[in-house]
Amino acid sequence: MPKPFSKIRSAAIDGRALNPIFRKLQLKQLHDTLSANASEVQDAIAGDTGHTRAEVHVEYCLAMRQLANAYSALDLDQALHDEYAVSRGQSAAQRREAVGIVVIHPAKHAFFSCLLSALIPALTAGNCVVVQADQSLLKTPRLVLDLVSQALDDDVFEVTHHPVEDADLGHAHVRVLQNGSLSGNTTPPLSHHLVSDSDARVVAVIERDADLELAAEELVRARFALRGRSPYAPDLVLVNEWVRKPFLEAVVRHVVRFGSDEGKKSPAPRTASGQQSLSELVRSEQGVNVLSWSSAGAVVDVEDRQSSLLRRKVKEGCLLVHPVTSIDDAIDFSRSNSRLGAAYIFTKSSTAKYICQFLDSPMSFVNHVPTTLLFLPMAPSNTSVDPETYLPYNEALFSKPRAQFVAASAPDSLLATILRQSSPQQLGLLAREALAKLPAVKRRHQGITHIGFFNQGVVTGGVLLLSTVLGVTGVCSYYGYGLVRSRFLGGL
Repeated sequence: MPKPFSKIRSAAIDGRALNPIFRKLQLKQLHDTLSANASEVQDAIAGDTGHTRAEVHVEYCLAMRQLANAYSALDLDQALHDEYAVSRGQSAAQRREAVGIVVIHPAKHAFFSCLLSALIPALTAGNCVVVQADQSLLKTPRLVLDLVSQALDDDVFEVTHHPVEDADLGHAHVRVLQNGSLSGNTTPPLSHHLVSDSDARVVAVIERDADLELAAEELVRARFALRGRSPYAPDLVLVNEWVRKPFLEAVVRHVVRFGSDEGKKSPAPRTASGQQSLSELVRSEQGVNVLSWSSAGAVVDVEDRQSSLLRRKVKEGCLLVHPVTSIDDAIDFSRSNSRLGAAYIFTKSSTAKYICQFLDSPMSFVNHVPTTLLFLPMAPSNTSVDPETYLPYNEALFSKPRAQFVAASAPDSLLATILRQSSPQQLGLLAREALAKLPAVKRRHQGITHIGFFNQGVVTGGVLLLSTVLGVTGVCSYYGYGLVRSRFLGGL
């Protein structure tokens, strides 16, 4: 009986997917196949998830856009030029080579776009791919994986519904865990594991000077899109108590509008274990007020800071709002839990800088929530997202350095000369370089050119104190002058 993944392992050892022409053809075949079956894919997504037609279309188009961009970016002439750099006597300092095999455990909330977010850069980097998919009655995983299998070469792509052990692969690989660590694994993630913490909480902070209508619209859209299942939907909104009421009023208005636009949706399903959904659980919680309950979901005002609702990951259409007394109160409360997955800040730029600086979050977005994020898995904690597309994976994550140098650098050549045959002059020059003093630190010019966050508080306090002192002095002078004048005239 052949060992599992023997084709994949052989292709990885032979480097079959390293050829740039082969890679580009694979991307072209994948794009053609998915394009030809666009209606079937979107119908399957809509039937499995209950997402709106607009949400399904956006998910499909985002994935296809990434595929088209990867195909266009793969320059065959440049790849050939870089491959033969050494033969021309040129260094290839940035050269990289595929790891070999990439194992993908795709996320469930937007299966199509999440799968392709890892599959495309893995193929582009020259890897073979194994997808470990759960057994499911859903139509989307079966359809999409069948289409991908038809499009790609049998030697570079395989699907399995059984756990993939490292020993089964027998080759260097990278494992993409979009649903979190492997089941039952409590040890820290290995260096070749790209783990998405799907339970990392996402917090929004609303300061008193925020555009409340904008904040309400953005957060409602993010929370209730995709039936509230995106890991990047806000789990908790911390709003300054001074604007709590008008913000909640704006949220309720936008929830009603969102629900009417999206149409009637079925109630949030119970969890697999039969436990109550969060929307049902809030009915029995103390210190919470349900402000809105509609087909879109629920808006809940949580007053009790000790409520367990404030510390759980929300995976349905339920927006939790909690008041804070100040910026520092919001920061301290958000930091009392584990590291965030992302943060949305609504305030003016100067205040946003302070909040972003002290929130423990890998990404902070000021006065907006990127729509693309909602259709992607949580970015692994040890990687950064693409600044333009917000994609969590890139080719560098699925490759390893293979730099090639044909000549020593000028400083290294000088050191080699000194080691072979040094002179007092050369050693003296080297010593003077090592002992040369660093330039002095240039301080900013004196004078107030910009009032920072803390300076603003000092200035405001000084102005209030000075105005109070001047006011008291004026009143005392007025009454003192009146008293002296009355006594003087009385004496006359």
